[in-house]
Amino acid sequence: MALQDVETSWGQWRRVFGTPRSAQRRQLEAMLERKPVLLYWGDSWFTTPLYMNLALQSMRRIDGLAMLAGKPGALAAQLFDKRSVARTLGWLKTYPFDVLCVSAGGNDGLSERLAKIFPKKDAGRMSAEEAFDRVVDAGLFGTIAAHYHRLLDALEPLHRKRPAFRVVGHGYALVQRIGAKAKLTTRNIGLVATFKRDTGPWLWPPMKPVLGAMDEARRFAHLLMREGFRDLVLAGLAHDYKGFFNYADFTDEPSAATDAFWNDEIHPTEQGFEAIAPALNAEIRKALPAAKRAAVS
Repeated sequence: MALQDVETSWGQWRRVFGTPRSAQRRQLEAMLERKPVLLYWGDSWFTTPLYMNLALQSMRRIDGLAMLAGKPGALAAQLFDKRSVARTLGWLKTYPFDVLCVSAGGNDGLSERLAKIFPKKDAGRMSAEEAFDRVVDAGLFGTIAAHYHRLLDALEPLHRKRPAFRVVGHGYALVQRIGAKAKLTTRNIGLVATFKRDTGPWLWPPMKPVLGAMDEARRFAHLLMREGFRDLVLAGLAHDYKGFFNYADFTDEPSAATDAFWNDEIHPTEQGFEAIAPALNAEIRKALPAAKRAAVS
């Protein structure tokens, strides 16, 4: 997908499609019989500007049309609140989207949200496993799953009306560079480096008093992403919404073990996103109608 086929403004999206009975709309609909229409909606992994993030790395391998929406740093609670879900549902009903790709939940267990689970006055030293158990007991993953349920429950009537419509989410690669701040260079993260201010880290500061060592914090982070977000959120959703929701799993990505993959503690470089985009696209391809799958590589 050429980047000129990616829109970030709903006004421009309306102009691309034209009015419902126009010759422009009929011509586009004929073209889209074999080309997908995608909405990418999410946090910084999809929406960091001026930067080949995961959404853009995915789109450049697809011959179709795509809309990109969301906000860097957003929580699942913010992206999937009642008003935002209703607004997005309206767009999905109005236009022939084949797949909604969502990126949400990673920020919900970082920074001050994580610090609230481990208040300094009573945290004490723990192992990675003990700390992970506390996060589970605090209900973090159940809360994230509830936000996804709000979204998917609202979209199910659309899925019944348009059975080919699907939702695809994603998990996270296993972080390595605990405590690392963002490298603000255009070579590493693109033009966004010229104005990025929030440089992290987001996990190490609240967990240093609890875990003590970075190696232990890394094991804790891996538990959060694999046994936590993947197994307790995404896998459960795929079971509950079988045939409607699926997800890409990045926890086995070998290049994530290298420094070149990571820009900071939790965000891949453009090179890192390029490495995991094929796994996301494999799930998008499976979610599409058979006639459109060849458009995804």
